[in-house]
Amino acid sequence: MSTPKVGFIPCGVHVKMIDTFGRPLIDRQMIEQAAKSLKDAGFDVCRYGEIVRTKKDAATAIGEIEKENVDCVILYVASWLWASELVGAASLCSKPIMIWATPISQGWGTGGALVLHGAFDEVGLKHKFVYGYPDDPETQKKIRGYVKAAKVLKQLKGSVVGLIGGISMGATPGRVDEAVWMRKFGVTVDHVDQYVVIQKAERIPKDEVAREYEELKKVAGEVPPFDGVMDHSIRLYLAMKKVIQENEFDFTALKCFPEVSDNYATACLAQSLLGNEGFTSACIGDLNTALTAYILNLLSGTSVFNPDIQRIRKSDNVVVMTSDGTCPLNIAGDKKEVKLSKRGVFGEGDADGICVGLVCKPGTVTLARMTRVKGKYYMHVSIGESFVPPKPKLQKELNECGFPCWPHAFVKLEGDVDRFVQNQRSEYISMCYGDLKEELLDFCYLLDVEPIVTN
Repeated sequence: MSTPKVGFIPCGVHVKMIDTFGRPLIDRQMIEQAAKSLKDAGFDVCRYGEIVRTKKDAATAIGEIEKENVDCVILYVASWLWASELVGAASLCSKPIMIWATPISQGWGTGGALVLHGAFDEVGLKHKFVYGYPDDPETQKKIRGYVKAAKVLKQLKGSVVGLIGGISMGATPGRVDEAVWMRKFGVTVDHVDQYVVIQKAERIPKDEVAREYEELKKVAGEVPPFDGVMDHSIRLYLAMKKVIQENEFDFTALKCFPEVSDNYATACLAQSLLGNEGFTSACIGDLNTALTAYILNLLSGTSVFNPDIQRIRKSDNVVVMTSDGTCPLNIAGDKKEVKLSKRGVFGEGDADGICVGLVCKPGTVTLARMTRVKGKYYMHVSIGESFVPPKPKLQKELNECGFPCWPHAFVKLEGDVDRFVQNQRSEYISMCYGDLKEELLDFCYLLDVEPIVTN
């Protein structure tokens, strides 16, 4: 994620007033600490220099901040204020708004923030209310989550997804209404025929394919010998890159089965290498998977794994996930553990292809899935801990799904597995490292997507 940019506007009516002890009602030192905490959090801070009191002040401040193309506007309530003086200007603000106040008595800012919070709700102005000290970790987490969600919202609007082919394997939960997507998410779906990819793949020079094969040896522990299957798998990857660059796609979904995989090669290696480079591309043309993974990618700045939920162990709250050949290579703990091999499953992908084998490294992970129920959008969110089973059990665990050479993830859920099963409405789920629950909840709020949290 590029550096989020925030507008910081201090507000309060008691600019020159003092209390009975002669103390100024506005704690200017706290304003400085608040602004500094935003910079320390890594944000680019565009600060309005004056304290906003009146309608005219508010209109001027928000107008100037808007010109700076910020991702989020923070109204820092430094003292009691007249909410009616801010509502009009705030209603014209095109950026997500946050109200922030600190728990201090000086200036009666708590009351000012609460009345502003109530006023915004009364007139239907979307915002987040944060109440806490600048150095409080929970306050920082809430601010960071909302600002990042606002940043991703801006990045999402105007983005283009390339649907290469169409939807396959009867995946109804992957289908979307493109007009709804444009209206709700600001995402345009552009279509490209699969034949274009094959055509470009066949035109790639042999020496370019050979160079890519040598590069594969640097990022994986085991790489099979170069043959026709490897040649076609690499060509698909290089062709996909050309299609993405030429069409300026922000993310993609590819229909691999059955045409491409039966007649040329499976796209497992292509999708894996794209993911390894931080580009989001979903299998079987599943657009809801692609969108979920793209959101996670923007929020985390890391690669995203889109596995099938292979089985769920109620006995120990573990979700076992595997993809039939596709996973970013950098999700393994060590590149030496990455093993490339022929996929070798006939009946689904008769032309064969190169798949990725690995076990996802340990760490906190976020699992998410964008879904629809009777046309309404929801997002399933769950947090867990990825782990690698102990060596005596690992091979048995890998063998259980029948395809030990495919990528696996073992995640112990924080939440209840029965709820997880009911909340999940697709074989696919998207996984990235880090706890992004706060960010996803804020993102859902901003887009009127209802979050379903497994806890």
